[in-house]
Formats: sequence, structure tokens, C-alpha cells
Amino acid sequence: MERKCWAKVTGLLTAGVLLLSACGGTQEGSSEETSASSWPDEELTMIVPFGAGGSADRQARALATYLGEELDTSVVVENREGGGGAVGTTSHKQSDPSDGTYFIYQSHPHFEASIVREADYEFEDFDYLGLTHESPITIWVDESSEYETLDDLLTEVENNPGGLSYAMISASWSDIAVKMVMDELGLDVRAVPYDGGGDMRTALMGGEVDFIASDVEGTLAGAGEDLRPLAIFSDEPYEHAEDIPLINQELEDMGHDTDLPGVSNMRFIQVKSEFKEEYPERYELLEEALEASVTNEEFIEWGQDQDMYLSWTGSDETRNQLSETIDVIYEYEELFQ
Repeated sequence: MERKCWAKVTGLLTAGVLLLSACGGTQEGSSEETSASSWPDEELTMIVPFGAGGSADRQARALATYLGEELDTSVVVENREGGGGAVGTTSHKQSDPSDGTYFIYQSHPHFEASIVREADYEFEDFDYLGLTHESPITIWVDESSEYETLDDLLTEVENNPGGLSYAMISASWSDIAVKMVMDELGLDVRAVPYDGGGDMRTALMGGEVDFIASDVEGTLAGAGEDLRPLAIFSDEPYEHAEDIPLINQELEDMGHDTDLPGVSNMRFIQVKSEFKEEYPERYELLEEALEASVTNEEFIEWGQDQDMYLSWTGSDETRNQLSETIDVIYEYEELFQ
């Protein structure tokens, strides 16, 4: 009789433990689901590693509005300029949390070039949520400049070695594109560093420098009526301004046999790699919200009004495309140093 009672008590205790465990497990699962579904429950910060006023900054600020609506939270833009984007990228990697509340509106080739120049981070330290913009590099002078053509500009550079200057951002196509031309032709100009595209255009319009090389869409948007394009680094005419001369064709007409690569600025969303590893549901939610924001008709129309043609490329293709661009940068590695 005692054995039967003890067996019965033991069974009841075991059932109770199992029931408590099951309840605890259900509460824990519910907690995780609630955490994922309620995120974000605080302000998000989009870092722009360049100064205010440039095309990257303007795009980020416009995108932040639509992203905030998608996620039902505030998205603020924080400029962390310096070092051609390396200062902001380094501070994000070293200081910001990995929970998705901070992410970067990043720029190619500045990011990859900083890796070639041995920055304190590697390509694999980050994940890439998507590509938002791609725009070919173009050489510009002020609308009032005496240089009507690329031939005019390069003739003056040749006649006055080291006498002309251009504004540039360190480790960017704004610097490297000019160096590729000067290297190819054996010419010498002075580079004057600035922290953003807006500063470069202001310097050109203010007469501080003689010319710049910057992306066509950002420049048309920021100062299109005040600047004159001389040549674009592309093998095909730019569909939204087909009258801009092609760089290789211009140089060929001047008697030079060149084959300079087409180069473009690109903008993409970057997060610390730990974010995807530790918060996969948040990562997926943020990626979906970004896609919805970038493809929002109002955002696209805003870009078109700014002469910027925005679109969305998903995470896998973005990673592949950025990986391939590093090969081009390594081809011109000496110029990036």
C-alpha cells in the first residue's frame, strides 16, 4: 500500500515538474517572439561617414523619413566625417551596439579603399543590407570657367605643371579618377582634400580649386546649373544626360590611346556582422523595411526631382557586387595610398 501511494505521489510530482517546465518554455518563447515583433522600440541612428550637404547625406536624410514611417519609430541621421569615411566606419565598429539601432549609409569606393589602406576593419566585419544608388564619376568645372572642354583643361594642366588644383575626398573616385588620367598622360595637378561632396562643389564654385571629379547624379542634384561637365567615366552615354562626353573618347580625340575603366560612386546600407548573427529576426525586418522605403514611389520621385535615380538591390547581390569592386581597387592600389 505504501509503495502504491509513493508511486502515485512521484507521478504527480513528475507531472507537475513537466507542466511547470512547459509553462516556463512557453513564456520564454513568447518573450522572444514579443521582443522581435516589438522591435524597434527606440530611436534608430543612421550614420553618414561624411559631412552634411553631400549627396550621401541628402539621400540618407530623405530615406530616414520613409524608413521611420515603415518601422514606426524615429530615424535620425548622424554625420561622422573624416578620413574619407574611415573615421565614421571605425567609430561604428568600435563603439556602437550590434543590436541594429545603429547602421551606416555607406559609400563605395571609400569603404573598400580604406580597407586597402589598412583601416581598423575588414570587409567581413560587416553585412550589407542593400544597394540604393549608383552614379558614374564625371569631371566638372565651374559654369563660368574658361575651360570649355576636357582638352582645354588638360592643355592648361600640361602648360602649367602643378599650377591647377582639384577638390577631392581621400580614398575616393573623386581623387583616384583624376590620378588615373594624370598618371596616364604624365601630368601634374594639386589635390586639395575635403570631407564631402557638398564641400567640394562649394570649393569649386567659390574659386578655391579649378575642377573636381564627382558622381554625375549627386553633382547635378547639388549644383547642376552652376557647374559644367567635361567628361564622364563610362563606356556608354549616361542615360539621363547623354550629351556628357565619354572620357576615353575625349582622350582618343586628343590623340591618346587610353582604356580607363568606368567608375561610379555607390551607396549602400551596412551593419555590423554581429547584428545578423545575434538578431536574425531584426535583420530581416530591417532589410524588408529598407526595401519598402527605397522602392517607395515618393522617395523615388524625390530622387528624380534631385536628379538622383534611386533603386534597390538586395543583400546577396550587393555583397557580390561590392566584393568584385575590390578587385578594381586593388588594380589601382598604388593610387589609393
